[in-house]
Amino acid sequence: LLVFVACALAADRLHPLPFVSGSLRYVTGAILAALPFLVAGLAMREMSKAGTNVDVRKPSTAVVTDGVYAFSRNPMYLSMVLILIAGAFLLNNLWLLIAVPVFVAVMQWGVIEREERYLEKKFGGVYTAYKSRVRRWL
Repeated sequence: LLVFVACALAADRLHPLPFVSGSLRYVTGAILAALPFLVAGLAMREMSKAGTNVDVRKPSTAVVTDGVYAFSRNPMYLSMVLILIAGAFLLNNLWLLIAVPVFVAVMQWGVIEREERYLEKKFGGVYTAYKSRVRRWL
């Protein structure tokens, strides 16, 4: 996430791409800026309640399916996307919006698919059933 933010900020210094003006910029940005913290906080709470690790570098001990995990298999990564979108509005930086699909692709192929293979291997049918009920992003 930080690499994408840094690249978008650097690109904006070289070639600014403003896309929104006036109070819409701040109102939309503020609303969007609150969402990732809410979503990530709710996700961490559900993971703690389930007794599994929040840190992706540590092994999962449970498949979390409640709360925000009933709507998205990846609410923490969704929060990162929301941070990019909120930053685009607050900073009036179109480069941050342009980074969103690239970020999603990198996360999907570089992180999520690997995590899904791990979870399928570790939890089998429990995770496969969850995967069939709940979408990857939204």
